Amino acid sequence: MTTDIDRPSTSLVHRPYGGICGYRLVSDRATRVVVHALPMSDLSRVATAGLLGTPSAYMMTDGATAYFGESRKPSRRLSEHATDPAKTFARDVFVVGGCAGAAFDKLLIVDLQYRLTRLALEVGAVEVWKGANPVSPDLTDAERVTHDRILADALRLLRDAGCRIFDPAERPKVAPPRPEEAAPEESADAADSGPMAIGVATTPAGSEEFELRYGGLWARGYRAGDKFVVASGSEVRTATNGSVCALTRSRRDQLFAAGVLSPIPGVQDRRRLAVAIEFASASIAAKVLAGAHTTGGWTPRDPSRTVWLP
Repeated sequence: MTTDIDRPSTSLVHRPYGGICGYRLVSDRATRVVVHALPMSDLSRVATAGLLGTPSAYMMTDGATAYFGESRKPSRRLSEHATDPAKTFARDVFVVGGCAGAAFDKLLIVDLQYRLTRLALEVGAVEVWKGANPVSPDLTDAERVTHDRILADALRLLRDAGCRIFDPAERPKVAPPRPEEAAPEESADAADSGPMAIGVATTPAGSEEFELRYGGLWARGYRAGDKFVVASGSEVRTATNGSVCALTRSRRDQLFAAGVLSPIPGVQDRRRLAVAIEFASASIAAKVLAGAHTTGGWTPRDPSRTVWLP
């Protein structure tokens, strides 16, 4: 017996505005699910045309970070997200709704938001940015079975629409050592047999370490006297929000011109610091790294994240 995902299927991709990378409506006549796929830059045109006016679950992503939501009027909610400085990472939008004459109800879109969020966390291909934590709604057995089928159809159509955030995260492939390179375990000296710790602090002894998260950006640093030092390896957003003052823009220009930012493979919206940077305050550091006027601030790094391995 074949599963639904193994059965032959036909997806229809309609591009009412032409082009290849613009708005697409992906459907299958054998299911009530449709997926709207569009770049954020097309949102105004698509919303004005009334194409996102029925209850739906949605996700915004740049391929590295994903935000999930649900709304009875997704066009309005997505327009609000588009003006949020904290969500400038959103490059592509995928909206999962019902086909004409078979609109989703509130229970279904809430459940879809929960299930898609959980699946993205399990797969681990992107960092999931959550506002309010999605909650699994109470379902009858009949509703759960129906939602299972709708989710399976939605995932297939999302894949056909170009959504890759549910693809398993690729792990680095490490070739096993050749026999002649593998030393016998009994010949290992004391240093070879010592433990390994993951997540140790890189700050000077006695200093508290802080971290900054803003959209997909992550950075860490520590106070040094009356200054604040951002550690190497921290990230810097390439985009600058419109609300940023002239002084912060000038500092960012100096930083990008200094030649200390390295590209991050597969990531377009951030760069990585190759050196540590000293700022007059933690607030200034956050503004410069994020290219934003407000970021939510630095939070103490949890020392319990250190993991000891034998």
